[in-house]
Amino acid sequence: MEKFLRFLSGYVLVSIEGEQTERFLNLCKSRGIPIRSVRRTGEEQMTAFLSVSHFFMLRPIRSKTKVHIRVLEKHGLPFFFFRNKKRKAFFLGILLCICLMTVLSCHIWNIHIDGNVRNSTPEILEFLKEQGISHGIAKRKVNCSQIATMVRKKYPEITWVSAKMEGTRLILTIQEGEMSQEEQEEKQPCNLTADVEGRIVKMVTRSGIPLMKIGDTCKKGDILVLGRLDLMNDSQEVVRYDYVHADADVYVSHSLSYYYEFPMDHQAQIKTGEEKKGFYLKVGDWFLGLYGKKKENWRQTAQEYPLRITENFILPFSFGKVISQEYKTIQSTYTDEQAKAIARKRLQLYEEKLIEKGVQISENNVKIEINQSVCVSRGNLTVIEKIGRETPVEQQEQPQER
Repeated sequence: MEKFLRFLSGYVLVSIEGEQTERFLNLCKSRGIPIRSVRRTGEEQMTAFLSVSHFFMLRPIRSKTKVHIRVLEKHGLPFFFFRNKKRKAFFLGILLCICLMTVLSCHIWNIHIDGNVRNSTPEILEFLKEQGISHGIAKRKVNCSQIATMVRKKYPEITWVSAKMEGTRLILTIQEGEMSQEEQEEKQPCNLTADVEGRIVKMVTRSGIPLMKIGDTCKKGDILVLGRLDLMNDSQEVVRYDYVHADADVYVSHSLSYYYEFPMDHQAQIKTGEEKKGFYLKVGDWFLGLYGKKKENWRQTAQEYPLRITENFILPFSFGKVISQEYKTIQSTYTDEQAKAIARKRLQLYEEKLIEKGVQISENNVKIEINQSVCVSRGNLTVIEKIGRETPVEQQEQPQER
């Protein structure tokens, strides 16, 4: 920071010659004139750096010590402008650049969405675009509270939205899946019914009467939690029925069948070694490609680099690098090791999708076999997952008072 301030104010490298150079340094120190990087270049000669403002304070000290001071180098912004004072186009470019940055800083160039799982980012961006909120919109036209309300109204499963502007970014933070107390009170009475057959390993009931317990085996269609409360008197006689929205977390352990096969013979794409590189420029929605058209049997991969001044000041300019590679198709056959690796990768992807849905995998009994020209994966997975679907509760006639 100190170097930057010195650059803004300007500084000089001076040569100091004379018999009283040491006295000269002592007087500068006593008068609060900082001198940096002092170097002896001779018996009665030295060089040093000092700021422009302090340089003009040396006259009385120079008169006392009879030293000779000569400016060797000039550095800093004031000298830069002085040397280039006749280059009008240069200063005009700086002015235009400042004006452009000012204009760009008044717009939103990046919309960032965080916390969404059920609703994809492109889907939410498309909805915002339909509402007039898109990249390049002026900040004065952005109403953060209104945007949060629109998103919340469009997607009922989103329970909380926060919209804020940081630099040239509009940041939406989303929470999904939780309901407010008012929404829970508006729910209709219902039972919680099993939609999968399995053994109950965990059960937490929040509302309703549980009809099963941990360790029980439920079948598809069995009522897990009853949405009817039997209110009894002191004689244990039912005097009234109250109906509630059954709510519970019920986890069951059950088996999932798995089967996947693929042929050992396949068409493989291999590189020929031919490669071409190109570039493209992107300004807002305008696109300029500096590479050839995609040819048959060629693949293109692109890497895009957006321009930004700071983390939150993203410019609407970007450039990208495109690499085109030629491939040829050949008939090939997997080795046993390759086929098993592909089968394991496929099973791993299947397990990852289950885990993303909140399913726990407790046992894997899948075997991989190669039969003639086919690789087959078959078996079952023992999983633990949350079950329960809402079904209407049967309304009974209220008991008569005795």
